[in-house]
Amino acid sequence: MYAAPGAYPGAMPGLPSAWDAERRKQIDRTKTGLLLLLIGSLIAWIPLIGALGSLLILIGAILVIIGRKAFGRVHARNVMTALGLFILGVIGAIVLGVIFAISLISSISGQDPRTVATAFGNALNTLLIGTIIVGAISGIGSVLFTYALQEKTGRMILWAAYVASVAVTVVIFAIISPLIKQAVNDAVAGGTYNSAPLLALQNQQISLNLLHAIPSLLFAAAAYLAWARVNKGEIPPPTTPPGMPMAGAPPMSPR
Repeated sequence: MYAAPGAYPGAMPGLPSAWDAERRKQIDRTKTGLLLLLIGSLIAWIPLIGALGSLLILIGAILVIIGRKAFGRVHARNVMTALGLFILGVIGAIVLGVIFAISLISSISGQDPRTVATAFGNALNTLLIGTIIVGAISGIGSVLFTYALQEKTGRMILWAAYVASVAVTVVIFAIISPLIKQAVNDAVAGGTYNSAPLLALQNQQISLNLLHAIPSLLFAAAAYLAWARVNKGEIPPPTTPPGMPMAGAPPMSPR
């Protein structure tokens, strides 16, 4: 006969073992993290409170990372891969910022304001293109982060959210890019700096950024589906502690 679950090291009669308690803690952390991802995605695209949504997403992601092991090797591997892609995206954004700053400093040395404006517009276009590429690569991490927790519908929503995110970024760039050079030229056309054209361009970009509501709401829907599965107890499946035989296994024959 195999030992009863209450005999695990550190367990007390009528109380869960240390392994059960740690597993339950990881599940609760993941469930809370998914809920924060859901709320954060719902509000991250709203201009006035978008920063709060991003903060909730960050906290939720940390909780999901901490609780990843309770949901199996595939999910744990996907989460760490997503984390690596996110770090790669941060590094790429820093590199793009440095390149833009160097291009901007070098263009300021010019004497002709129109030459400076042209150089600034080209540098900004390069920055936007680089941002699209880096975002497309790191965005795969948003898909992988909860991919193993999803059923078929949730996985389809995740990929739809990723495609929508890339498409929205490309559309905004296609609209804004031709206007950048014109706005910069208009800002220095009179020989003195006039901020009105650039402010108008900024306001137009803010309006276009509302399109990010589409992928944000899709990611929120995927987070809800994963949270619902955890909350209902569908995942993770029951399992046995490390090193313990499966319940109901037949005893070994003396032979």
